[in-house]
Amino acid sequence: MKFLPWRRRRQEQLEEELQSHLEMAARDRIDRGESRGQAVSAACREFGNVALVQHVTRDQWGWTWLEDFLQDVRYAARTLRKNPSFTAIALLTLALGIGANTAIFSVVNTVLLRPLPYPDADRLVAVWEKVRLPTYQNDQNSPAPGNFADWRRQNTVFREMAAVRYCSFNLTGDGEPVRVEGEAVSASLFPLLQVNAKLGRVFTPEEDVAGGPRVVLISEGLWISRFGGNPGIVGKSILLDGESYSVIGLMPRWFHFPDPDDQLWIPIGLRAAELANHDSHYLRVFAALKPGVSVAQAQAELKGIAARLSAQYPNSNTGVSANVISLHDQVVGNVRPALLILLGAVGLILLMGCANVANLLLARASVRYREIAIRSAFGASRTRILRQLLTESVLLALFGGVLGLLLSYWGVRWLKWIGPQDLPRLGEIRLDSAVLLFTLGLSMLCGVLFGVAPSIQASRSGATHSLKEGAGGGIVRSRIEIRKLLIVGEIAIGLVVLVGAGLLFRSFLHLVQTPLGFQPDNVLTFRVIPRGERYAQPAQRTAFYQQAIERVGSLPGVRSASAVTFLPLTLARAAKGFSIEGSGAVRPGELPMADYDVGAPEYFATMRIPLLEGRDVGWNDTPQTEPVIVVNRSFARKCWPNESALGKRIKPGRPDEQIPWLTVVGVVADFRRTDVGSQPRPAMYFPVSQFEDAAAQSSRTASSASGVLRDWVVRSSSDPGNLAAAVRSAVWSIDKDLPISRVRTLEQVRSASVAPQAFDLLLLGLFAWLGLTLAAIGLYGVISYSVTQRNHEIGVRMALGAASRDVLRQVLMEGARLAMIGLAIGVAAGVAVTRLMSSLLYEITATDPLTFLGVAVLLTLVALVACYIPARRATRVDPIVALRYE
Repeated sequence: MKFLPWRRRRQEQLEEELQSHLEMAARDRIDRGESRGQAVSAACREFGNVALVQHVTRDQWGWTWLEDFLQDVRYAARTLRKNPSFTAIALLTLALGIGANTAIFSVVNTVLLRPLPYPDADRLVAVWEKVRLPTYQNDQNSPAPGNFADWRRQNTVFREMAAVRYCSFNLTGDGEPVRVEGEAVSASLFPLLQVNAKLGRVFTPEEDVAGGPRVVLISEGLWISRFGGNPGIVGKSILLDGESYSVIGLMPRWFHFPDPDDQLWIPIGLRAAELANHDSHYLRVFAALKPGVSVAQAQAELKGIAARLSAQYPNSNTGVSANVISLHDQVVGNVRPALLILLGAVGLILLMGCANVANLLLARASVRYREIAIRSAFGASRTRILRQLLTESVLLALFGGVLGLLLSYWGVRWLKWIGPQDLPRLGEIRLDSAVLLFTLGLSMLCGVLFGVAPSIQASRSGATHSLKEGAGGGIVRSRIEIRKLLIVGEIAIGLVVLVGAGLLFRSFLHLVQTPLGFQPDNVLTFRVIPRGERYAQPAQRTAFYQQAIERVGSLPGVRSASAVTFLPLTLARAAKGFSIEGSGAVRPGELPMADYDVGAPEYFATMRIPLLEGRDVGWNDTPQTEPVIVVNRSFARKCWPNESALGKRIKPGRPDEQIPWLTVVGVVADFRRTDVGSQPRPAMYFPVSQFEDAAAQSSRTASSASGVLRDWVVRSSSDPGNLAAAVRSAVWSIDKDLPISRVRTLEQVRSASVAPQAFDLLLLGLFAWLGLTLAAIGLYGVISYSVTQRNHEIGVRMALGAASRDVLRQVLMEGARLAMIGLAIGVAAGVAVTRLMSSLLYEITATDPLTFLGVAVLLTLVALVACYIPARRATRVDPIVALRYE
């Protein structure tokens, strides 16, 4: 039988009236001189057996467990509404903790937990070369086309294999020329991923051959931005690097493979000579496992194939094995440790928030013990009271979870805005059903965590004991002890989070203060790549470089200009084996390796890279003159440790290869080439006017050939950003069909290179600040409550002659003692936990003593400040008022 609303209201009124009458009757008897215990017992006898009345009421009104639960919820909501200050503070604390956890979990869920958007995504893998040589080690070396061909032909573990090569194109025709990122791919890539075109079709095997038809697939983003979403785009032709390609398909909106900025795809069309080439390494290889085959089995088989290839091709494949990695792990990359550390840190902050709310509930329980005692006198069991109090806690946590979910919505948008662009699947982060379930479960868990201890403590006292004269002292003292334990835990947790943030801060300082070897200030960078028939020959490209650099260099405010293949700090690099004249024969696998760049004259001067010996390359270094090269200090010290490198001769490749010897004409200082954190390596710098990579230029898919300068640098006398428009005009005055992209300052390039570390530091620093605030508030609350409960004692001491400074010192010592215990526990926990951060740190250890000491001092000062306010209040207690305090 349903519990009708008017009956429910009548039941609530009855309970409130009985409680009020019982309390009034008890107070009347107390005023007549009876003890509290006697007064309560007599009042209960006057009102009869209340438990029996409630039992009859239950039978009459048809109560069920659901109705009991709903009554608990209504009573909890009414109680929270009657205490708006407590409710607001608790809700804000929980909302911040739950919201932060939800936002970070949404990132973790998207990046680490959610499968990739392909059918059978768990069976997709990336295949790399694993190189172990005395002069070169790399677990993810780009495979050579010959190795890819042999892997595909000899394996029995893959359903499909596909090769991918990065490409970029100058898209011209209608409108302004634009630079478009893309890939040259095997036709087998789309069956491998089980992905089809949204409009049109994907490549056929007949199109994936050398000299095959020029066809292209485009992304939906390019379709909308460049072609206005024209549904008739399929079958139309577009100009890429001056050549006509037929659009045969439009890919789905979500498809960007393998890189998130890919906008088009063409067939790779590897020639027979390329498929037999085991020396040039420029592919990315992907595969799909057959049903029932594990990654470990595939790894074992490809390792065996690689061993046979090493024996068959010792000059190119000695020390080269294979490395099979699941595609999900490949996409996630090395962000897993950072995300898990951030999730752990924000979880610790939530624990601190729960401890603070538990402290609030314990303080609130001290003024509710008479209410609980009266309910016990009415016949409520301890289990019933405990259930009611836990219902209040869980309801409070659920309200906090709802508010936290709203905060996390804005938090996710903020994370996507500030997140580094290389964060995997950044654009896919959202609040989905998994995140909502996580928030619900987390809210309920928080309600139990911060509610169970106060609820048990509040439900312990019986009615008669709680209403006795002077009762509650032992209960209050036990509540104070529980609150002290909670604050010790908060300080310990706060120290762990602060130490983590401190380590990242010091690591970041080391990173940004690392000498780069060049001066990034007042330098504008941009990308222009000459393509098409007009620039097919090296001499034609060289003429363009010289003319463009001269025009840009003559602009007002420009001090110098140049160009290079790989801009520093962009993670792009290339390496070559080389031979030293007079070194004799080199055994397989022992050819020394060095990084290399191709540059235009004045590149080192523009970047302010010191020239230590000799000269820079010049435009007069032509194919008809002596071949020359510039090396860095590390190269010179490695090859000629006790003599000058000038005049020495080297050649790319093995000594017996028919390649001209290059004379070293200059030595430049080391600088950070790929990223700030990597130590400089031996490097060679070829003059663009003499360099020709014939192997790279022979394929139409080699659009990122190392002999083509890509990145331009312009040093100005003032703000380099003001030069962008003038630089565009200068380049377009030579060729209006060359797109200019990636216009930014070198300082922005530097900032982008440390963006992941800055992102981690920002988030962990924010959590550390929140943890410090929570610890200070919690300690202040505990000491303030302790002082309030000890007003009578303090008044007696001051009446007996105690000085204010003695009271101040005693209260401060109480807070300091709690802080010291928490710090000791936190240091021990921090030493164990921060070791997990080692991979995120740069030039600093995970147990850095200076960081631990600094954080401990900071927490101690904050603790003393938090204790000082209630301590000062204690010294102002009027002894006369305190002695009257009951």
